[in-house]
Amino acid sequence: MFQFFYISNKKVEIFLALNKQSSFIFTWAIGYEIIATLILLYIIKISISFSKISAQKGKKEFKRP
Repeated sequence: MFQFFYISNKKVEIFLALNKQSSFIFTWAIGYEIIATLILLYIIKISISFSKISAQKGKKEFKRP
């Protein structure tokens, strides 16, 4: 995404030329972005589940004397 929008200025010809010259780096960058996104989503999922669990443990029923 970064290469397409910023380096090639949204021009498909330049973007494809970059891909021909450095296909390994381009493939690695796409894989890296996918794995980084999955890891960030997993961290967000864990933090949401942790906040729900910690909220339930700290919740005490209010009883009037």
